[in-house]
Amino acid sequence: MSEGEEVTATGRPLRLLVPVNANDDSRWGIAYALRLHAQGRAVDVCCLNVGEPVTQWEVLRFRTQAEIARFQAERAQAFIEEACAPLSAERIPCRGFFKRGSVVFSILDTAEELACDAIVMPPPAGGLLGLLSKEIVATVMRKSRTVPVITVDRRGMPVPPADGGSATH
Repeated sequence: MSEGEEVTATGRPLRLLVPVNANDDSRWGIAYALRLHAQGRAVDVCCLNVGEPVTQWEVLRFRTQAEIARFQAERAQAFIEEACAPLSAERIPCRGFFKRGSVVFSILDTAEELACDAIVMPPPAGGLLGLLSKEIVATVMRKSRTVPVITVDRRGMPVPPADGGSATH
């Protein structure tokens, strides 16, 4: 999706899914929404936090699944409120969602379920960090079939993937 293509065919606000977590780079999608808003674009932001099921016996030995789910939901609410604060200050519609499950599947499923026009994420990590991480961004980009993925930098500016291809599919 290029700068000129950021208009929905229906004329409704551009609905963006921004997955958020404890990492600062997950807020770069918020900067993108703020930048579009400052340019006069109507945007509607859906912030999503995904809690992966905990299966480590070291944790399950001392906590029940219900306690873990409650803790994840509370943390998700904090992440979502933090991410939505700058949007609310600018009167940009923002809703928060929490799902438990596979991160990649939950992102893609939520984007389709909410009829999002794009998923906005930081670029995939490269180098050693990329090898050590789960590469969630790269996997979402690879598996997304119906909702384009826009990768953005800390200023909310779209950046192409490291392979030189398009930032969207």
